[in-house]
Order: sequence, then C-alpha cells, then structure tokens
Amino acid sequence: MNSLVRNLFLVLSLAVLLEAFSSSSFSGSQLQTSVQNGGSSSLSMEYIPSGMSKKEWAKLKDKEKKGKKGNLGKSGITSFQSRSFDDWQKAGGKNLFPVDPKKAKSQKDVPYMQRKGGSADDGDLKPKKKAGLFDFLKKKEPEPEPETKKKQNPWTF
Repeated sequence: MNSLVRNLFLVLSLAVLLEAFSSSSFSGSQLQTSVQNGGSSSLSMEYIPSGMSKKEWAKLKDKEKKGKKGNLGKSGITSFQSRSFDDWQKAGGKNLFPVDPKKAKSQKDVPYMQRKGGSADDGDLKPKKKAGLFDFLKKKEPEPEPETKKKQNPWTF
C-alpha cells in the first residue's frame, strides 16, 4: 500500500511538472492581437499642461523654439568660471546670503551671483579696456611666469 501511494505521488508530480513547463511564456507562442485607435494605424498622444488649451501650448512651444540660440552643446560652457576650494575658503564665507541690491553701498557688496554677468573673482566690476583702432599692431607683452612656492617639507621632492 505504501509503495502504491508513493508511485502514484511520483506520477502525479511528474505530470504537474510536465504541464507547467510545456506551456510556459518562453515556449515561443505569440499572442495575435491588434488594436485600432479611431481608425488610424498609429497612436498619437501629446503632453498638454493642465489649464492650457492645445493652441496655447503650441504657441508657447513655438516661442521657446525661437528663443534658442544655435547649438549650445557645440560651444560648451563658456560663461562658467570655476574656482578652487582654496579660493573659496580664502573668500571667507562671503556671498553666502542674498543682499538687497538697492540697499547695498556699492556693487562690490552685492554677491556675484546676484550681479548681471558676475564672476567669483569680481572681474565684472573692473573697468574694461576699450580696444583702440590700431591695437592689433602692438606687440603683446609676455605673461610673467608664476612663482613657485618654496617647499617646506624636506621629505617631498
């Protein structure tokens, strides 16, 4: 009796396993369904912000396309000027909080992030040289070589 139950159990479990793997999703069968959307062959959807009509959204997109200037990826980031952590520390926490430009005594008191065309080294506050008519004939002065710092640690080369 015990062996009959065991054999019956083995046959049933084998049948269940065969059934489970014979019609799996990986067997290669494909569903044949076709969806039609209003008679058109392709589905067309578009994002339109809430509170705007389709015409208003199209007008806004056209306005934004006209405002773009060429391929900005080609020229790269030319207006950003980086500074080192050491320079940032030397600034001593300056420009951490916004300042009302109307109450500031001079433009130097206004953080560079709030000034139009501001730079971290305050280069935007310096008067710019106007190019003369015959400046291209002048020879350029050689730039001075940067001074090397004297090493204080005798163990480094």
